[in-house]
Amino acid sequence: MEVEQIVKQYDAIIIGAGMGGLAAGVLMAHAGKKVAIVEKNKLNGGRLTSWVHDGFTLDLGVHVISRGSKGPVVQCLQRCGIEPDLKFNTVRPTTSFKGEVFKFPRDVARYVPKEDFDKLMEFMSFIRSLSDEQSHEYDRIPLRDFLNRYTTNAFVHNAVNAICVVYIVVYEDTASTGEFIRCLNWEAQARSSGYPDGGCGSIPREYVKAFESLGGELYNDMPVESIAVENGKAAGVYVNGELWQADMVVSNTGIKRTILELAGEKYFSKDYVEYVRNLTYTESTMIMRVALNKRVTDVKMFSTISETPKTVFRDKLREGIFDKSAASVFAVIPSNFCTGICDDDKQLFMSSAGVPYGISRELEDEIYSYMLDFLSDMFPGFRENIRWIDKSYYQDVDAFAGEDGNCIGIAQCAGQTGA
Repeated sequence: MEVEQIVKQYDAIIIGAGMGGLAAGVLMAHAGKKVAIVEKNKLNGGRLTSWVHDGFTLDLGVHVISRGSKGPVVQCLQRCGIEPDLKFNTVRPTTSFKGEVFKFPRDVARYVPKEDFDKLMEFMSFIRSLSDEQSHEYDRIPLRDFLNRYTTNAFVHNAVNAICVVYIVVYEDTASTGEFIRCLNWEAQARSSGYPDGGCGSIPREYVKAFESLGGELYNDMPVESIAVENGKAAGVYVNGELWQADMVVSNTGIKRTILELAGEKYFSKDYVEYVRNLTYTESTMIMRVALNKRVTDVKMFSTISETPKTVFRDKLREGIFDKSAASVFAVIPSNFCTGICDDDKQLFMSSAGVPYGISRELEDEIYSYMLDFLSDMFPGFRENIRWIDKSYYQDVDAFAGEDGNCIGIAQCAGQTGA
């Protein structure tokens, strides 16, 4: 019998140079392990990747980094004795309803009866009283059901849902109450969510620099074909038909691809395979990036809410109907609050929409037209100064990151988060 040739040998091989893979690589390399990261794309960072086009730094997604300089993307490197060269610019989104700007939760009082506003504040007070450990009691309760214990007022639900979608990109009818509680409390305590100078790609660049300085090896444009399994244990990966052996394999490609494709169903119980197969993702995402020849606003970030519940908007899209009355816009103008995005006299808008996986390209184009019209109406001089428009359909995000083009991975909904 011919002995299979081992081309490379490591203590650990990591599949995927998204942030999870990069973080695992830095931690293991710091611990003295011989580590390789194998990435199918030319760019690193997964959904935090960015690139430069015509002098503008473009992100794959529209991002605010949770807790910024106080959060895990910095803490992970500090744990390894590395101070990253990252400057976070703190930014908080402005919310508007029918053109009126308001701050959540205080200004909700303008639009609802006093008793409903008081119940919202009671809801918020209870959430803020809980520790992370206590919040897990609510992991399996949908946010809408929990909020209904306080109030069923539609506007209150829309306002809370708008916050929920920014945090975890699923709507209140499925979102985990426990996950919402933790996100809200983390944000309230840190008050430092922000955006890095040079765009989101600055973060993975710091991780790559750290990883390679610790002796790690990074291979780009090299898709892993499968995970090698010997005696029921991961033994390496196959790349270009060659076996790269390792004592440990870490997959950052998502649980579905890892179990159902790279490793193979035959190594797992039928119940577990069925569980993995039935896991759902967050909403898919489409992103519009608009470069302007001049500055037209000082606004940094904003989101809108409508009178119609977002769940109705989502369900209509699934039926092939785009309901403008239920549409909302989330936009970031990073050139207004950090450097390295474009020349000072120019401006970059990035706007996104969460959409169900599988809607038609025609429907996506309707949404893009709506976003463009909305921004043109909101900011005088916007349309006249457009330099170019770059669009990523959810199909493009899917091609780059997989997982049905979703925003952030397996959905943090009731039954899919916590323990």
